[in-house]
Amino acid sequence: MKFRQTTTEERLTRARTRLVLDQPFFGTLSLRLKLAPGLLATMATDGIRIVYNPGFVDQLKPAELEGTLAHEVLHCALGHHCRRGNRDPRLWNEAADLAINPILIKNGFALPSGALIDPAFTNLSAEEIYARLLQKRGQESPAPTQSGGQPSGVGTTSSGPQPAQGSGIQDSSVPAACHPGTNQTPETPEGTPDPASMRPGGFGEVWDATDDQGHPASPAEKRRQEHEWSIAAEQALRSAKACGHEPGGVDRPLSESRESKQDWRAILRDFIAAGAPSDYRWTPPNRRYIASGLYLPSVERRGLGEIVIVVDTSGSIGKRELEQFAAEISAISEEAQPEAVHVVYSDAAVQSVQEFRASEPLKLEPKGGGGTDFRPAFDWVAENGIAPACLIYLTDLCSDSFPESPDYTVLWVTESRRTAPFGETFRLSPE
Repeated sequence: MKFRQTTTEERLTRARTRLVLDQPFFGTLSLRLKLAPGLLATMATDGIRIVYNPGFVDQLKPAELEGTLAHEVLHCALGHHCRRGNRDPRLWNEAADLAINPILIKNGFALPSGALIDPAFTNLSAEEIYARLLQKRGQESPAPTQSGGQPSGVGTTSSGPQPAQGSGIQDSSVPAACHPGTNQTPETPEGTPDPASMRPGGFGEVWDATDDQGHPASPAEKRRQEHEWSIAAEQALRSAKACGHEPGGVDRPLSESRESKQDWRAILRDFIAAGAPSDYRWTPPNRRYIASGLYLPSVERRGLGEIVIVVDTSGSIGKRELEQFAAEISAISEEAQPEAVHVVYSDAAVQSVQEFRASEPLKLEPKGGGGTDFRPAFDWVAENGIAPACLIYLTDLCSDSFPESPDYTVLWVTESRRTAPFGETFRLSPE
């Protein structure tokens, strides 16, 4: 008797069916994604589709195929296809993989050989891992490039993740449907991906979000898709819990991905304004209520004292963020009129200090690059007899060396999802 060979589409359908039965959180969410073959080395998702190389799928064991599908689902559930911003696509994929692979292993999934795992990144978000990989890449000599100009093995030195040779995909940040040919990778005569062309550990890529026509999604469309995936993930999690199949390690990252993104400029402006001394006066009256026939006192704000801004030069605050921040502080200074703005550059020690007088535009010139310790900057404030109206600390919060809470207000500005033990913590969303 001659047996019919199972097709790639049937293998994928069976894998999704087993996910629905055995891992309903991942299985239910996988049904939201269309399956489509494509010219790429392995598999990728843009939040609407799972695009796959049939040769790659046919190489996987059934358990590995389920793990790869769950890998793509978790990328979408955490909004990785909507959160890259201006980050390097290849490094963003590595960071996102390092964030989700431990969760999949914890839930009993088998992943293809070479999956990126590094205990140093446990419980960190993709953004935090990306910042650390970027910092590490900057400290190392430039990686050798392949013929296409891509660095090979970024983030895979001896102290980092160690993928096995032969898994992965080249930079696949934009779907081939949008720009034909950009994601095509060399194949062998049998139709399987050529290992020399792949990103180490990249068996399941995450592409940037697209709209229904396959074009790059607008910022509004990305927000809509991220919100929809957040709701779907929450519903799938509740359903899985109800039937006794609650996934492990998913609650926290899902909760963090749902955090609202507020306008950091408005928060910064309000924070500094709150430190300005104020009083009421009747002349002139409050103009806002005169049209209603009400004569109420207006608020008179006097100039601020001194502001201290600390820049963690070991962290993830890059040049673009510094330029945005400096421009906004300069604009606020025009209104608040502080006596002085002290900018302190600190890693494990204070490296340098700049001072700007009232209305003087800020031009930040960071120095440093060592470890992280938050205490030296606060010690510098005390040693110089400064009683700041407020202190603003730009940092990745990747240290536990905090001082005692001072008697002035502190705002921690970070891209990290950590929270400082005192003061207010505000998460800076990339533009």
